[in-house]
Amino acid sequence: MLTNCQINNFQITSQIGSGAYGLVFHALDIITENEYAIKAVVKSNSLNDFGKPKTDDNIKKSTVLQTQLYHFFKSFQNKLFLPTVDLDSIQSLSNAELARAPHYKEIALHLKVHSHENVCTIHQVLESPLATFIVMDYYHLDLFTAIVDREHFTSNGLLIKKVFLQLCSALEHCHHNGVFHCDIKPENVLLDANNNVHLCDFGLSTTCQYLAPNVCIGSSYYMAPERILYCSGENDTVTSFPTSTGDVWSLGVILINLCCIRNPWLKAHQTEDSTFNYYAKNPSVLKQILPISEEVYEILIKVLQINPYARIDIKSLMNEVANLTSLTNEGPLKSVPKLDDHLYDTFITGDRGMCLREMLKEEKEEEREIEIDDESLSESIPCESDEEWTKSFGNSLFMQWAGNNLSTLTNFSYN
Repeated sequence: MLTNCQINNFQITSQIGSGAYGLVFHALDIITENEYAIKAVVKSNSLNDFGKPKTDDNIKKSTVLQTQLYHFFKSFQNKLFLPTVDLDSIQSLSNAELARAPHYKEIALHLKVHSHENVCTIHQVLESPLATFIVMDYYHLDLFTAIVDREHFTSNGLLIKKVFLQLCSALEHCHHNGVFHCDIKPENVLLDANNNVHLCDFGLSTTCQYLAPNVCIGSSYYMAPERILYCSGENDTVTSFPTSTGDVWSLGVILINLCCIRNPWLKAHQTEDSTFNYYAKNPSVLKQILPISEEVYEILIKVLQINPYARIDIKSLMNEVANLTSLTNEGPLKSVPKLDDHLYDTFITGDRGMCLREMLKEEKEEEREIEIDDESLSESIPCESDEEWTKSFGNSLFMQWAGNNLSTLTNFSYN
């Protein structure tokens, strides 16, 4: 519907995603020919713009937005010229200002963490009366498609470790900066051509360190049990749970996805999901329903703890996954190598990071060579006094020029 539309220098070629809060398009920069993903985020007051009637809550906002965007583009001959919003100004918005413009919350939290190698980068934010457009890196493959449709990981244990560790690294970075994703799932993890991870979609993210029980934030397959069904006891005074450990739970389910190409249960609800009910009573049921190795099982029971306070932290999880020697109890994933320090560092740093590290290493080596040359020069021309220094260098052409022009050089000022 919206193909062949243009926003500034971005030519929209296709719609590649949709959700309750917006649409995602593939776009081509007509100047550089680089590919980008552009997410159109619904404004809180936009659903009734342009004379559109109110809609039933059961109809997705994205469907309404798609129709509105069609008419919006059509009214401008399919070419929009929109102002760019300064990214720093978005990051500096206060909570009160974000409350008045809630569609900017996702952008502000994403910007706080997008400097990480494994978080999708935001390049521009474009503003219109109807929606806000977020221009980001484009990656053609998401983790769900790679796991299920392409069976990308069925025989490559090292690749499983690489992807999982990079996802952990991105999430650890988010938590360190006070951002909790709350919707970790394969569809929100993108892969580039070198199978590097890029975490995206911060639409449900929050800065709240604790959430109330039964808030149901996230996707049911990957949602922690305290967010779905928490039954407090008579003497239970708990009113909130740590947000970060909810993300850790999601990592455990994704590790199962990578190793087994399936989910352990439909949702972590003890009364509505019999499999999860069995697990809650006896965690070893995982070994009966999944072809996981004993090592993976030992990790999973640390991640998938019913008590959110008892779950393993991300750094410890990364270390344990790096040292795994087996992922499944049979097949090509039965034996996988441990990661030595170099390979672990390579996986975490990523391709671009490793290139940068090599450049810095070469630069340091060059600086060291220069220092050695300077030391050699000092040894070959020992100058023990000002008189000797003058005798050695004072009569050179350069020093004569410097003496004649010294007053001119020192008169430069920077206003």
